[in-house]
Amino acid sequence: MRTRERTVLGLYVLLALLAVPVFPHFLSPNEFSRWAFAASLVENGTPEISRVLPLLGPSFEDASVKDGRVYSNKAPGAALVSLPGYLLARPFAGPPSAASMRPVLWAMRLFGATLPAALLALVLFRSAVLLGAPPARARFAMFALVFATPLFAYGLLLFSHALVAACLFGAWAALFLPRDPPRAFRRDIAGGALIGLAVFSEYPAAMPAAVLFLCAAIPAPRRALAVTAGGAPFAIALLGYNSICFGGMFELSSAHERQASFHALLSTGLFGFSLPSPEFLLRLLADPSKGLLVFSPFLLLWPGAFRASRDVLPRDARLALVLAPLSLLLLFAGFPSWHGGFTVGPRYLVAALPFLVFPFVFGKGGILESALVGASTLAVCATTLAFPFVPPGFAMPWGSFAGFFFERGLTSPNLLHLVSPMAARFVLPTIVCVAVILFLDERREEKIFLEGKREEKSDGRWRSALAFFCGAAACAVLGFFLSKQVFLPSSSLLLQRAYVADVYFERQGTLEEEIARTGVPQPRLLARREREVTLPPTSWPFAEASR
Repeated sequence: MRTRERTVLGLYVLLALLAVPVFPHFLSPNEFSRWAFAASLVENGTPEISRVLPLLGPSFEDASVKDGRVYSNKAPGAALVSLPGYLLARPFAGPPSAASMRPVLWAMRLFGATLPAALLALVLFRSAVLLGAPPARARFAMFALVFATPLFAYGLLLFSHALVAACLFGAWAALFLPRDPPRAFRRDIAGGALIGLAVFSEYPAAMPAAVLFLCAAIPAPRRALAVTAGGAPFAIALLGYNSICFGGMFELSSAHERQASFHALLSTGLFGFSLPSPEFLLRLLADPSKGLLVFSPFLLLWPGAFRASRDVLPRDARLALVLAPLSLLLLFAGFPSWHGGFTVGPRYLVAALPFLVFPFVFGKGGILESALVGASTLAVCATTLAFPFVPPGFAMPWGSFAGFFFERGLTSPNLLHLVSPMAARFVLPTIVCVAVILFLDERREEKIFLEGKREEKSDGRWRSALAFFCGAAACAVLGFFLSKQVFLPSSSLLLQRAYVADVYFERQGTLEEEIARTGVPQPRLLARREREVTLPPTSWPFAEASR
């Protein structure tokens, strides 16, 4: 990896270090469920979260109950991977409290999400180079993965999706990339271990994990033993965790949901999963609020990129590369809550992203690709840097949802708020812009060539850059126009947006203004606000900025 590639990836890591997307009074269920697991394990020596649960309030959602004991409803892998962050932050932040939550969660996220996302980008780049892809195309794929797909958001949040994506694609690279015979056994062991960690961190990862295992084992049955041996420790750990916490090796936390609505959802079919629905399948891809192709339209060009991989990848590698993401797509097309709640894009498909992006290293690029990557970068980054917990229903959310906050000078909490609100508002978008410039300013691959070829390459580079920025601008204008003229948010969505500004950005009075516009009293919503403003995390940074 040359200086340019390292700098692009380093800018994402810098942005992740500066970002602190832990909002006042907003207890992100997915993240704080893992925080509660880690806090209970370190402070009390048990995975039961009952002692720290009072800090999260009586309505905290992401918990499971067994015989009166309360546990996280998540698979334990991501919390354990992020545990070093908890241990490093604990001496400085102190024991679990409203004041210590934010720095501890930030540190946990660096280990549990940011580091896996960065390692995933490195593996993807290295895999492309090993297969003979031009460095420019390898750099393109790395940039597209971390800045132009929803992975951008989930490397900044303590969800399990970035970790699982890194594990599954790392397993694919270990199992299917060309290798020396003396290292084959160790690579199979490593692939099995990564598959095991993926399932240990997210139960639905068992579907693409099975695909990878079968694609490796069926052509060469002898490999099955090594892959199984690699994954066995994680399987044993998961079975032991289930036995200790829920009374049986195959008793999953999701079978004991405390929240009644979650329990009802997961009690249908097989833990909530049924046969794929054409409607859910279409919405996973093209829903105006959550669709993958809405946030990352450059993936529309995937078929051509995949065809180009035919001459480079062996059959079993190509089969695994397409079946792993397809298995996730079909799995969640049978899940009623396919959108994943308050999210940036379809979060359940994040683990599929490296498999979808990797074939682009074999493509030829072009003006259309550059324009669509520009649109994708704008859609993903603008939405994430405002408030990365978008309620379902906001079409083109970078315009209909994030734009509302940007117009008011509001942006996600970050360390620059310690310096000045102005710096906090502009530095993170500036980092994205610098990464874009480095990505677009491709260095010449050859030292010696004719003057005419130099001009031709220079012209092509400028055309690609112009197409990128035109795509980003078109995406911004289209999102704004459609949200104002076509996909008008309903009054309930407008109230949700105002509530986010009022409570989580601490812009008091915003909710009353929206209620006055609707002309309909909202006593329940106001009562909810009165309850929620008493919850942690503490009032930082917006209350300080307003004084």
